[in-house]
Amino acid sequence: YGYGVLKDKSVGISKSMGGIGYGLRTNLSANPINPASYSKVDSLTFILDMGVSATFGSLKDNANKENKTSGGLDYITMLMPLSKRVGLSMGVVPFSSVGYKFGSVEEKGSITSLKSFSGSGGLSQVYAGLGYSTPVKGLSVGANASFLFGTIDHQRSLPSIVGNEASVITNTSIEYTELSLRTFRFDIGVQYEMPLSKEKTLTLGAVYTPKTSSTGNYERLFYELSSSGSLISGDTTNVNGIDAGLPDTYGVGFTMNHSNKLLYGADFTYQRWSKVKYSDLLGDGMSNSDRFNDRWKVNAGIEYMIEPYSRSFFKKIKFRGGVNYGNSYMNVTNSDNKIDGYKEYGATVGFGLPIRDTQGLGNRVSYINLNFEYKKLKPNISNMISEQYFGVSLSISLNELWFFQNKIR
Repeated sequence: YGYGVLKDKSVGISKSMGGIGYGLRTNLSANPINPASYSKVDSLTFILDMGVSATFGSLKDNANKENKTSGGLDYITMLMPLSKRVGLSMGVVPFSSVGYKFGSVEEKGSITSLKSFSGSGGLSQVYAGLGYSTPVKGLSVGANASFLFGTIDHQRSLPSIVGNEASVITNTSIEYTELSLRTFRFDIGVQYEMPLSKEKTLTLGAVYTPKTSSTGNYERLFYELSSSGSLISGDTTNVNGIDAGLPDTYGVGFTMNHSNKLLYGADFTYQRWSKVKYSDLLGDGMSNSDRFNDRWKVNAGIEYMIEPYSRSFFKKIKFRGGVNYGNSYMNVTNSDNKIDGYKEYGATVGFGLPIRDTQGLGNRVSYINLNFEYKKLKPNISNMISEQYFGVSLSISLNELWFFQNKIR
């Protein structure tokens, strides 16, 4: 359904703090959620951040239960200064993912056959963005330009059993569909830092992403095979330029920093999916008025470090945690023709483990970020499939001293 399970742009630090990012401003990692944060990068620093993850899922309804495992490369981001006030970030981050396989056994007399459904693929985005620290004290602005691309495949195999045990015909129809999408997206962000005291700094952030009236290419292959595997009939459909839009998005958030030891914050995101155009050719059985919901999501997170300028490994470990909650952007129809979506719950726990301090004072530290995540998708209709996931991700944020020239006296 739709584009699959949506991902966010959270990386490294943000991923461990429940996915917050609008007000997150750090010089230890890129934060593509809000491009205004790029201006925080130190003028002599180059940061490379990459992450991998593994997910263990459990799906169940009123009668059945299924487990699945997936994993791979999550993201790659880079952050570097262009000048004293300007930071540049580039990278690849996910937008959505599709991965499922299920089926049921069909019986007629002594004849059994398998009905199966599967899907794979997803959308990714390559981005480049600039953050600028304006002459107005505390105010930074930024923008991302992203190229979103990918394919989403669905396949279903349906048996057809005709006759009785003495004379039975078993044919199989196979349908394969593919949506290919290529489009551009833009994010505009702003952050404002307000010192509340010598030890406390409040950062407010906001991001706007305009609606994208994108189109995609659709391909459908349909075959009917006999019990011996020979082709009875086949049909191919190709349509270019079908509706495959993306919503406008509004996000606001804040973080509070206490002497670089304690950091906490929260985000709110709103996406107008109800205004998105999406082609009926993709076969979800939904109408334009029922397909998508306006989506909102709340994230909250916290980070604590005992002593940022200590030489002790333990005192410089960053302890992180977070929660998030939201509704689904898409609806589905159950066997009773009821239409509804689901609620999404999540929690994270993470650790930032220091691996190198190039200045010896805690100002330029590279980190290994270890994150554990729990997510539950709970349908609003009781007999739909409920999903829960346990994930572990590992990323490394390399904070290098670049752009520095030694002077010989």
